[in-house]
Amino acid sequence: MDTSDKKNIEKVVSGTSTKEGAREVVDWFSSSVEGQQYLSDMLDKDAFLLEQELNTDFLPNTNQSERMYRNIERKIFKTSILKILLRVAAILLPLILLTGITLYINRQVDLFGTSELAEVYVPKGEKARLFFHDGTEVFLNADSKIRYPKKFGLTKRKIYLEGEAYFNVASNKKRPFIVNTGETSVKVLGTSFNVNAYKDNREVRVVLDKGEVLFATERNEYKLNPGQKFIYDKENKQLFVANLSQSEDESLWKSNYIRLNDTPLSETLSILNRKFDVSFKVVDTNALKYSFTLLTEDKRLDYILNELEKIAPLKFIEKNDTINVKMMN
Repeated sequence: MDTSDKKNIEKVVSGTSTKEGAREVVDWFSSSVEGQQYLSDMLDKDAFLLEQELNTDFLPNTNQSERMYRNIERKIFKTSILKILLRVAAILLPLILLTGITLYINRQVDLFGTSELAEVYVPKGEKARLFFHDGTEVFLNADSKIRYPKKFGLTKRKIYLEGEAYFNVASNKKRPFIVNTGETSVKVLGTSFNVNAYKDNREVRVVLDKGEVLFATERNEYKLNPGQKFIYDKENKQLFVANLSQSEDESLWKSNYIRLNDTPLSETLSILNRKFDVSFKVVDTNALKYSFTLLTEDKRLDYILNELEKIAPLKFIEKNDTINVKMMN
């Protein structure tokens, strides 16, 4: 084989030669001095080129070595920090998620029982209508005060009432609505009812229009059905139940009606005092034996007093911003 046939040798080296051509090159390398010399020169050349490439690309100088060392140190440090952070995250992530969920729930409800109480007072001569954030609607009568948390609790919705109010409670079986009046409370899940619990009244009255409530005293708890009226005497601790044909009549005050149903004069004057913010003085105590039954829309006080004079032999005389109640001669 002639050394001039370099193309066949290059094909063998590159692996593209035929079997016959490769056999010829191998025989020439092994059986001839020229072939052995050519192979030796070729290997020396490849070794030289490889050494030059290593010297140029892979054998750094001192500065390069320091930089490489620092880079390696930084990579090792970053890898270590990353491993630590992953371990910490595995521990803290559930805690962070739990904390976030807890804070979110606490923004919606009073999860920790720390919600402040808001207070609304409706002065005499006025009425008010409120909506709680759970959707419950409340009508407040004159001279009534209600205190309620800015956020209801997770397991109950409790408010405090002094006076008279009508409730349309948003249904929530898992969070009962509780109206606390001091000595009594009304517990509901979702219903419409009227509560009359003025502080200076001897009685607490609860009338249920629809739904179901539990009326609780200091001693017992009673179930109230639609159309029933509970009257609790705060002095002798006795409870009376009445069945009403028109339970809605008990809350006509929220529709601007005054309703008296065999109502004693003392209570009638209290109703008018709250409604019109006017003071009364009973000059003749004999007048206290009379009771009144009347249904009228909100009108002027003098009109209502005139109607009362038609029912009983009484006279209402205004003097020094006070209305005196006397028996007619």
